[in-house]
Amino acid sequence: MKAVSFHRRTAEEMINLYAGSVPQPEGWREVLMWHWEQAGDNEAALNTALEVAELCVERLAFSDARGWVERAMKLLETLPTPDQNEQGEPTEISPRNVGKHAYEIRAYSLMIAILEFHGQYREALEYVQLLLRLVDEHEDFATKGRTYLTSGRMLRELGHLAAAETELGIALKLAEEHEMAELQAECHLHQAKVHQLQGRHLEAFQQLELAHHISSKDNARMARIWTGIGDVYRVLGAVHESLRLYDRALKQEIDTNNRIGQAMLHDKLGLSYLSLGQTDQALLSAREALRLREELDDTLGLARSHSTLGTININLGNHAEALTHFELARQYEAALQSQRGLTIALTNLGDAARTVGEYAQARASYTEALALARDVNDQVALARIHERMGDLCEETGVHESALAHWAQALGIRESLGHSEESMLLRNRIATGLAEGET
Repeated sequence: MKAVSFHRRTAEEMINLYAGSVPQPEGWREVLMWHWEQAGDNEAALNTALEVAELCVERLAFSDARGWVERAMKLLETLPTPDQNEQGEPTEISPRNVGKHAYEIRAYSLMIAILEFHGQYREALEYVQLLLRLVDEHEDFATKGRTYLTSGRMLRELGHLAAAETELGIALKLAEEHEMAELQAECHLHQAKVHQLQGRHLEAFQQLELAHHISSKDNARMARIWTGIGDVYRVLGAVHESLRLYDRALKQEIDTNNRIGQAMLHDKLGLSYLSLGQTDQALLSAREALRLREELDDTLGLARSHSTLGTININLGNHAEALTHFELARQYEAALQSQRGLTIALTNLGDAARTVGEYAQARASYTEALALARDVNDQVALARIHERMGDLCEETGVHESALAHWAQALGIRESLGHSEESMLLRNRIATGLAEGET
């Protein structure tokens, strides 16, 4: 009993000493949590664990954050739930029970952020669904709207574009009904990304313009809006315009010290410079992206940066170096257990093997990528891989198989409304020429 009192007094004294101090001693909250645990106050320990996790996320220390969230979830199990009547309905909700609901929202939201950073979108979506069940029971419209927004983002990353559009629509409706301008802007921004992936470029521009109208004084969001507009221009072939927008976004990301955003933009700049034939500048940008991601220990980002460097090197004729980068990307995606990421990495490896005439290896990589894309129902990836496999078949003299793959790709592109890609595929089918042949 004396030990319990000692730990409680120590915890209370630590809060009095350090909670309001500037600067605060490093690691004091971690020690504070231990004292709360020894004092038997699981709720105070839980709250402290979540505070530590939130600070870790703020510092982009996502791996550390995960350990603290997992500890918090174990403590969540010790908190009481409301008493229920014979019908299973709660008869009384105490302040402590309301607190448990708030703790669950914090814990699940943190875990979603951690999993998203690591590209584990399927696992993140499971926590989103848990969170949706929680918020649907309460009239917390702000949290409900943000949760539907997150659901839409995860579904988009998994390639489920129609479902993503539906979830984002629910979030937008809640935002409009309850006059939540910040949430409205986020919904428009993410709807734009869905429309872009669907090939609906005009609608993507419209959504970005709506986000711009709401966010003109929010530099952090404006950086993402300029990036989004740049992405659409790059897809449409207006590369000089996309470069201008990426540069504008990069300046804002530097001003707000968003290193994740900076790394992403350097990769985009690298690919844009490459398409203009400015290979030296492309390499500089891609290497800067890699440097930033190594500093951040961003495994997902490292996979993307190695893919970018592989793409640049294959265009420079540095085939061995390109294969090294693509293989590193594959290894990172495999470590993350990201099926969608692995699909991209294997497709890139197939492209690299094809370039040097290693057709058997290219076919093996494409076949594995195709199976993964089917497993996660990634329609865009399926279209791309069928296009590549058609090109491979044509290059190796198997014309009928080439036509079959191109026809499958065309069917997917038409169903997604990708007009430009569909036109190119019709031309391949008509002429029997793989992409890049004349």
